[in-house]
Amino acid sequence: MDDIDVIVVGAGAVGCSTASHLAKAGRRVVVLEKESGPGLHQSGRNSGVIHAGYNVKPNTVKARFCVEGNRELRSYCAARGIAVHPGGILVVARDDPEETVLAELARRAEGNGVAIELLGPAEIRQHEPNATGTAALWAKEAMSFDARGYVHALVGDAVGAGASFLFDRRVERIDAGKNGVVVHTDKDAVRGRVVVNAAGLYADRLARAHDLRVIPFRGYYAELVPARRDLVRSHIYAAPDLNFPFLGVHLSRRTDGRVIVGPGAMWAFGREAYSFWSLRGGGLVRAVTWPGFWRMMIKPEFRRLIRSEVAKSLSLKAIADEARRLVPELRSGDLVRSFAGNRAQLVARDGSLVEDIVVRATGDAIHVLNVVSPGLTCSLPFGRYLADLASDRL
Repeated sequence: MDDIDVIVVGAGAVGCSTASHLAKAGRRVVVLEKESGPGLHQSGRNSGVIHAGYNVKPNTVKARFCVEGNRELRSYCAARGIAVHPGGILVVARDDPEETVLAELARRAEGNGVAIELLGPAEIRQHEPNATGTAALWAKEAMSFDARGYVHALVGDAVGAGASFLFDRRVERIDAGKNGVVVHTDKDAVRGRVVVNAAGLYADRLARAHDLRVIPFRGYYAELVPARRDLVRSHIYAAPDLNFPFLGVHLSRRTDGRVIVGPGAMWAFGREAYSFWSLRGGGLVRAVTWPGFWRMMIKPEFRRLIRSEVAKSLSLKAIADEARRLVPELRSGDLVRSFAGNRAQLVARDGSLVEDIVVRATGDAIHVLNVVSPGLTCSLPFGRYLADLASDRL
């Protein structure tokens, strides 16, 4: 533990990628993680998709790293034998307003250099025989992958290059001074020259951000019963509501053959609250006493979202009703409860949901905020970028 160059807080995909890039560059790295293993929150509780980048706004940090990351992650999975299920994402419009959304997604895809095809009703059936719509966008470079297997491979790369991982270390405070940084955990204090805060759901706390705050949004997933999994070949998405950075309910075939349906986007009462009434992870009081939270909540479009998401959180029928608009043959009895994830959504003081990745560097501390979907897809080039930022401070 002597002479640490960089301390990385958080063993999710971004933290592990950063550690791997640093260690391969010859830096002495230690990763601190409060859980007993890597990727147990956002990086391991998600749809497991390598996104293509058709939906992110051009000329943003997220667009840059998503498009680069799609190519790098597909190559990485092939080289490392990580399971993938190709087939692309089909984004289906069901009426004229949703076709307008598809046109905007196509414009973003062109701006990002993402290969897509626009399809008519007959072509939709060629890709997904059970899907119905008036038009669709097909992003062929998207696919499912084993997200947890990927994070574990990154850990192996980092350790193989000389990095150390300390699990069961909850980071409580980061102190950055003239003589490097001290990261205080619930067990000890770790000293280094630079720290990269990639703590996900807790990154804003460690950054002591006053103008931005993580508000967790839980995503419930259902899944198709085994006998009905043949309803979906790959991924069927609805045209999203572009007022929000969420993708809405979709049907996704995973690498293990399961077909998940979801997620919702329900405000969670705790940062690790994976059930409706859970307060796990804390943060409820801190959220509801912050002005940005109430400015978000009073917006009419957000209140409509919450009403819809409460229904989907409590009722499989509500999820089935929404999914049936994409796949008419689906019935409520075709679904069972599956798992839930939590999205560390950054919210600004004015109540707006921040869409882009935010990185704040203060002296020898680099704070990574808002690495939500498609954060997994971004993680390889983004980790390299963070490693370079940290190396520049050594």
